[in-house]
Amino acid sequence: MELAALAAELKKGPPAPVWLVHGDELFMIEEAVKLIVTAAVGRMDDPMLVTRVDLAEGKRGARDVLAACRSIGLFASKVAVIVRAAEILEKKADDREEIARYIEKPAPGATLVLKASEKLDGRTALLKRLQKHAKVLTYPLLRPWEAEKWVQNRAREMGHRIDMDAAKLLVDLIGASMLALEQTLTQLSLYVGPQKPMTRADVEGALAATRAHTIFELTDAIAEKKAAQAIRHIDAMLEQREYPPVILGHLVRNMRQLVEAKALVDRGGGPDQLKDKMKVHEFVAKKLYAQAQLFDHATLRAIFEELFRTELELKSTRLDPALRLEALALRLCASKAPVRARPAARAQR
Repeated sequence: MELAALAAELKKGPPAPVWLVHGDELFMIEEAVKLIVTAAVGRMDDPMLVTRVDLAEGKRGARDVLAACRSIGLFASKVAVIVRAAEILEKKADDREEIARYIEKPAPGATLVLKASEKLDGRTALLKRLQKHAKVLTYPLLRPWEAEKWVQNRAREMGHRIDMDAAKLLVDLIGASMLALEQTLTQLSLYVGPQKPMTRADVEGALAATRAHTIFELTDAIAEKKAAQAIRHIDAMLEQREYPPVILGHLVRNMRQLVEAKALVDRGGGPDQLKDKMKVHEFVAKKLYAQAQLFDHATLRAIFEELFRTELELKSTRLDPALRLEALALRLCASKAPVRARPAARAQR
């Protein structure tokens, strides 16, 4: 459901007592949760009315959630409970059953919002019960062409005009995550100045020392097994106030592109072929062509295993997410010798 439609629905009356907001698009999830909670209790920042429970913290579970939902007292006739990492319920049978029983008979005056940073499996009993007894909102990542349109619309809302070529380059460099694109557009707005148009040259200039190029630099450091450099690039992105899962998402996306580029390069493709086949900007095609020659297929498979491991760690441990990313860099750079694929065949123009 689009945010405008959700806002219109919430104006018609009290929100449903139980919500599941899930998917890969963190920006839409956060915005939807704000709308729901504000409609339920009037504001997001009142600790008397809003309780947050993070299931990724080892000792938190269904009992904490249900206790918060039933905390109506003398000073509050309504409460909202926001549950982060709701996908963990799928892995804990006792907690899952407690939540499932609650959603069939929710506490009066309570609004429970379950947030999951991935799309839950539609075949599970929990999601089937939620679909029957709760309101379910799903927000997947935009497709690239949808993201380009979103960039143009969001830039317009911020008071700027951005042409399609610049929007396409921005999506190619950053990915289709609205959260990452929103952060980048905010930086780009400061870079060009109020009411000024955003051009391709502005995108390239504004991102020269920021996360888009840093992702390519991070990949270079991993290829060369330079752990100190890799950690510096991660720290640079964190200093840009990047959300750790978004940084991991950038790296996953870059590696997926590298797998596709590697296959094309192995068949003799050059930057022009990568640009045409992968539908990416010329700048991105040249970077991927160069990086595809630094990795072999076995190394790329091993990297994906480490990325998957780190994703689980970010969702299920209480350790500092920044330390998790730095540990990932150390693991990827653990071997002493650089990872070098055999030279690719000469590109066919």
